[in-house]
Amino acid sequence: MNTPRPYEETDVIIVGGGPVGLTLAHVLGARDIRCVLLEPRQTPDINSPRCKQLNPRSMEIFRTLGIAEDIRRHSRLPFGWSDRAVFATSLTGHLIERLDQVFALSDVPNSDLVEPAQWCGQDRVEEALRASLRRRDSVTALWGWTLRDIEQDAHGVTVTATASDGSERRIRGRYLAGADGSRSTVRRRLGIEMTGRGHEAQFVQAIFRAPGLSAAHSLGRAVQYWIVNERVSGMMGTLDTEDTWWAGFPGAPGDGSEERFRDAVAGLIGTDFPVTILATDTWSPRMLVADHYRAGRCFLLGDAAHLNPPWGGFGANLGIGDAADLGWKLAAAVSGWAGPDLLDCYEAERRPMAHRAIAEAVRNMQVLSGDLVQPGLEDDGPAGDRTRATAAAKIRRSKTAEMYTLGFVLGARYCDSPLVRYDDGPAPGSTTSHYQPSTAPGGRLPHLWLGPGRSLFDELGRGFTLVELGSTAGPEWETAAQERGLPLARLHLHRPDLAEIMGADFLLVRPDHHVAWRGSGHDLDVAELLDQVRGCARSSTSAGMPVTSVSPQAAPA
Repeated sequence: MNTPRPYEETDVIIVGGGPVGLTLAHVLGARDIRCVLLEPRQTPDINSPRCKQLNPRSMEIFRTLGIAEDIRRHSRLPFGWSDRAVFATSLTGHLIERLDQVFALSDVPNSDLVEPAQWCGQDRVEEALRASLRRRDSVTALWGWTLRDIEQDAHGVTVTATASDGSERRIRGRYLAGADGSRSTVRRRLGIEMTGRGHEAQFVQAIFRAPGLSAAHSLGRAVQYWIVNERVSGMMGTLDTEDTWWAGFPGAPGDGSEERFRDAVAGLIGTDFPVTILATDTWSPRMLVADHYRAGRCFLLGDAAHLNPPWGGFGANLGIGDAADLGWKLAAAVSGWAGPDLLDCYEAERRPMAHRAIAEAVRNMQVLSGDLVQPGLEDDGPAGDRTRATAAAKIRRSKTAEMYTLGFVLGARYCDSPLVRYDDGPAPGSTTSHYQPSTAPGGRLPHLWLGPGRSLFDELGRGFTLVELGSTAGPEWETAAQERGLPLARLHLHRPDLAEIMGADFLLVRPDHHVAWRGSGHDLDVAELLDQVRGCARSSTSAGMPVTSVSPQAAPA
């Protein structure tokens, strides 16, 4: 009779140690939830930093985890280094247009932001998240370990993992989260398909060293240089202050040799500047979403759950949002206060966000650098100036929504969530480029500065927070919360002016900063409300909503 191999026990197994998996480990670790993270790479990959932009929503998530400054310290482009995108005929050629304060990168104070965006290569993001993870005592990171198999039953998930030296470990957890990228082993093992389409276009990213290049052009600092000429059109920018550059352009040039890549980079620069190609990466845009985000006790997030084109910078940031949402729900399940439907609501909330991001990226993709090319752009004199002015007008029409995304980023709202108590109160909507603060349930809590350096978000609890705007709620809130084991903090703001701004006397804010309910508290059944926001009222609040199917071995939360 074979004796089963012993296994290590934990609460959550995280597969994948990129920005998304690392963020989930931080969200769980901040709540003292035991988790084991498996990542095959011993160190971050420095050769293909596709993610370069952390938007304000991601940065405020990192702030609440106490690691925003870790991210900024690790970035090789300091905060405030540039907030500009430049369009030109080449890096050393004619300027076409400059767009300032793009992607909310500006260091000019903005009361809507607790944290501005940060330009930071993916390898440096991972370095920061890995280093700060050492402060999480409940997290065990296994670098150099690869997932081989998954088994799940009514009570948990068991994985088999192997190291590069052939050694093997078995780990048993209550839940598993697959953040293992576009070729997700977890997704394949669960038999979950992705639906959508690919794009016939092919693109190349090259990483190269070019000492002195920053001083060799007169376009000024920019996070992106969009190059528009008839020889090769694409994008480029610096990864650090020491002239390590990236460049992206359509198609694999010729036979893919280094010399061909060098020629393409020279076309972007506008001269045969000496460069050393460090790495190349060929890819095609894909617009895909997993058919399900959950199978039993296993979940998908990040690129394992959705793939979208990079224009607008939504990919990694969308995955970080997944981690913030799934993290508090897994913590609730492990801690015992989650309702039976809470974990199913992860898919109900986050899958529509993936479709939303893909639709926005596809719109941005309709006009790329090559679509801006026209005869005469590189001409000197008045005729060239007129041609460039025409191109600049097209850039402003077609690229503004891609460069100014604060409304898209901060105005995201869960519009059909079983966990949200909706009302018929004011619900002003944001456009892609204009953020309209609103406390409409399902949306992100608007930010306020309560004093010098004192953010409203800094005062929120790890669980739910009842924000009291002038009035004081009764003791029934604590009673109902304690009966359910639900963590609830009060934040009393004696600011009568905020009642009009916030639109209610009370706000119930979730652990992920989204508003679950607002109101006056009159004739409110607090116990019923708390049951709904923790996933106990699905049948009465979400009729007609799809329920994720699970495998025969799967078990409910």
